[in-house]
Amino acid sequence: MGNKKFFDHFKELNYRIYISLLVIAIFFTIIYINYSSIYEILINPLVNAGYSTSDLVAFTIYEGFQVKILNTFFVSITLAIPYVIFILGYFFKPALERTSHTIFITYLIIFITLFYLGIFSAYKTLPIGINFLLEFNESEFILRTQNYFQLISRVSILFGLSFQAPLVIYFLIKKNIIQRSVFTNNRKEIFLGVLIFSAIITPTGDPVTLFIFTIPLYLLIELVLYLSKNK
Repeated sequence: MGNKKFFDHFKELNYRIYISLLVIAIFFTIIYINYSSIYEILINPLVNAGYSTSDLVAFTIYEGFQVKILNTFFVSITLAIPYVIFILGYFFKPALERTSHTIFITYLIIFITLFYLGIFSAYKTLPIGINFLLEFNESEFILRTQNYFQLISRVSILFGLSFQAPLVIYFLIKKNIIQRSVFTNNRKEIFLGVLIFSAIITPTGDPVTLFIFTIPLYLLIELVLYLSKNK
């Protein structure tokens, strides 16, 4: 009986994974067809840093195609995340017996919102970071297409995931895993920790980029502490 229940759950998980992959595939197709518009958006940080598409160079004959596929996949995953989160999230909902439907949906919405807020922050700070890095070149340099788009995708994902920290803190406080006082009594240490984490995760480490990432993340943590005050 236990094995049957296990396989039923496993079957449902597989079904949800297949649906998620189908959603990603649909987004992939749409993005691929409209790639020129997406390319303009992805290249904007470089343009805003004072450079142009002509500064990007491909090293191999297939690099353009490879970059197009990887960019299309990255954007597809990014746009499909809300749907995938809801599809897969409901598989784990029964495990959270004490969590109401409304609270569960709220958690998912906040997760998605923070993820996109992180990506937006990355998109806005990347021109500063790119300009800072390229200014170190005292002679002619070659800006490889593949390296540029890898920087864009990695920094965006890292920012998106990093902005989940306030949600994790809120969850830990609500479940009494960590006392709220641990954060409220150590605000200076928390800010320093966020600052150090920001220095590690930001692509350049220059003061402007560092604080553009640090301040919103710390303010989100403060907001979480305020919201968790009345438990």
